[in-house]
Amino acid sequence: MNFRQFAFNNVRRNARAYSAYFLSSAFAVMIFFTYAVFIFHPNLVHNDIGATTKQGMKAAEYVIFAFSFLFVLYSISAFLKVRKKEFGILSILGSEGKQLNRLIFLENMIIGSASILTGLASGMILSKLFLLIGARVAEMKELPFYLPWKAMALTTICFFVLFFVISLVNLFLVRQNRVLELLQGSSKPKPEPKVSIWLSLLSVACFVGAGFLMKQNIMDKSMNFNLILLLGTVATYFFFTQISMFIIRLLKKNRRFFWRGTNLLWVSDMAYKVKDNARMFFMITMVIAMSCSAIGMILTLNAQNEQQFKSNKFAYKYNTRQMGKWKFDFKKIKKDTAKIDKELKQAGIKYKKIRKSMLEPGAKEFKENTGVMKESDYNRLADIYDLPKVPSLTSKETMIMNNLSGTKEESKKLQKLTMAKGKAEFTITKQFEKTLDNSFAYSHIAVISDISYAKLKKVMPSASEEIDISYYIPEWLNDQLPDSNSVETKIGKKLVNWSRENATQNSIDIFQSRAVDYVLLKQSMSILSFIGIFIAAIFSLSSASFLYFKLYTELDQDRHLVHSLSRMGLSSKEMKRSATIQIAALFFIPLVVAGMETLIGLFLLKEQFYLGEPLIPALMGIGSFFTVQVVYFLIVRSRYLAQLNRVMV
Repeated sequence: MNFRQFAFNNVRRNARAYSAYFLSSAFAVMIFFTYAVFIFHPNLVHNDIGATTKQGMKAAEYVIFAFSFLFVLYSISAFLKVRKKEFGILSILGSEGKQLNRLIFLENMIIGSASILTGLASGMILSKLFLLIGARVAEMKELPFYLPWKAMALTTICFFVLFFVISLVNLFLVRQNRVLELLQGSSKPKPEPKVSIWLSLLSVACFVGAGFLMKQNIMDKSMNFNLILLLGTVATYFFFTQISMFIIRLLKKNRRFFWRGTNLLWVSDMAYKVKDNARMFFMITMVIAMSCSAIGMILTLNAQNEQQFKSNKFAYKYNTRQMGKWKFDFKKIKKDTAKIDKELKQAGIKYKKIRKSMLEPGAKEFKENTGVMKESDYNRLADIYDLPKVPSLTSKETMIMNNLSGTKEESKKLQKLTMAKGKAEFTITKQFEKTLDNSFAYSHIAVISDISYAKLKKVMPSASEEIDISYYIPEWLNDQLPDSNSVETKIGKKLVNWSRENATQNSIDIFQSRAVDYVLLKQSMSILSFIGIFIAAIFSLSSASFLYFKLYTELDQDRHLVHSLSRMGLSSKEMKRSATIQIAALFFIPLVVAGMETLIGLFLLKEQFYLGEPLIPALMGIGSFFTVQVVYFLIVRSRYLAQLNRVMV
């Protein structure tokens, strides 16, 4: 029997020990491959879903691979710990370090190769169902099955490199152990967990620092968003490695609590379990927080997309801008709007066309952008937007409208308004707040008389000016959401494509359709939702697998401890209570911390990017994870207690 046969037989004989590692590796390959089949599908590659969505899909593939690396690395390191005693015996029998390293390397590569083949085969079976569900969720035409050579090549190369690197890493993990340590395996005595007061204080300081930065106005103070994430990550890591140990030490010092019932048993054991699992807790917390944040973000954007459609009074809008070298081409404007009019008349659609002009001179009293609007344009829009009527304004008067959907500035009661460009000064006669749609891309809108508008335009020729020609269609109410087959969407798509083909380098002309914008964003969000739920399910299953692997590697030691305690009088009820508390802590402490970080992160993103209210979406994401985690907890608990029950006297 040569060395390769010995390695192969070793894998076969240890099939039970390696089965979980093999299945978890094959599962990681299958998930990566199935997802690659989806994102490389020809129909999806050429679909008009937006560059941001496509980048998000690619980023998700990187996340899956990175997590697969950590998942497989943790899986093999957990199961190698079980086999340390076997490696120690081989060393005593005369196995050299090089031979032992070669054996471990060959075993890992054999299992890795088998995992790749199994994952690809199962992925081919799963991919058809995945494409079918993905197309339905994204409201797209059915994605036909194809031969995914690109996905197969990418998966094979990535995971072959992954298993090769992990095999090399594991050589160093085993090489650092002496023969005595290998023989002791997982039964090696553990030292008393230590706590650093300075690192605990550092964790608290990072939490406080992140909280302080979040309360600041990031846009105004130019605070670094990444700094808050860094502080939160560092604080979370030291929370599990230091503060959690500090809390357990305080519980031990509370003799009234510590010596009551089975508290002595589970608190003492938790000190070692938390110390051993601190890095795993940190990794699971970050994974769950990332998944819940992604789900919450997508649900928030979906709700915001619906709200924007329902608040938009105009089905179509033609926008042209004069800025710098770009000047208004009034002949082109007339020709373009005539094309839009023709399409609507041919479809038998009755409409009302409203023209609006706006300057952007800025205002010294406001930090955010301020637009200037004619009094006559405002009055034409007042009935549609339910705005207060403006009395006739003199050449020195203005009325201020603060757009609640586009500003983070606190309302100011002002008496005067001074233009940053043109240096014109106006007396404010009225000031009010209103939530406006994206037809008003300004935080503050100053309404002035038509004569003042013309004068202001003359004294500031370099200022940006835009003309909006909006189409109000009474029969297309905005209280019902459109789909890709609605008349409004079909006409909108036709005009959007025409606008793109008709674009020139000498002007900035944009045609917008609220239905097309809504359907495209909904389709993109549906794809991202499908991907997000898919990845969240992977992370949830993987985090449960991490915990199961950890319990599996310590099972022999726990069984020996429980057997000894049962001989001293520990009842089955007390054993179950103590074990349940410890398993629940492993499953739910990371979830609680991740839930808090998700809420904080989404509220931070809300302030940073003008998102909608994130509380309900965040709770939905956290709640879904909690529900799944409870199911995993009950399954693992029942299997673990069954193993411990067998050794009870």
